[in-house]
Amino acid sequence: MFDLNEKVSYLRGLMEGMALTEDTNEGKLFTHIIDVLDEMAQAIAELETVQAEMEEYVETVDEDLADIESMLYEDEEEDELDYTNYIEVECPHCNETVFFDEDIFDNDEDIICPNCSETIYSEDEYITEENKEDNKE
Repeated sequence: MFDLNEKVSYLRGLMEGMALTEDTNEGKLFTHIIDVLDEMAQAIAELETVQAEMEEYVETVDEDLADIESMLYEDEEEDELDYTNYIEVECPHCNETVFFDEDIFDNDEDIICPNCSETIYSEDEYITEENKEDNKE
């Protein structure tokens, strides 16, 4: 914007350098044209300032809106979880109810409670119990 103001000042200086005064018709015309250009340059500078403030305000509102949306929709996403493929287990150590994907029981690994980090289900225990049932028959 500073460039536009400089150009208007340059034109004003040129007019004064050419000794154009308001005594002549051309001088009056050029004086009024330069005055209008100067007012336009100032109006554009004010618009740029207001535009920058508006952009900053809109960005702030957008960030606030994003925060609100994340809070609102986060609750809905939790409600939309499909628990049909999950098994509900109560941890014998901390007594918290936890959910595990049923496929995790197909692995040969121990099942660890995410709350207390204790073993809830051990593959060794399962084999031992299975062997006991086989021996009964």
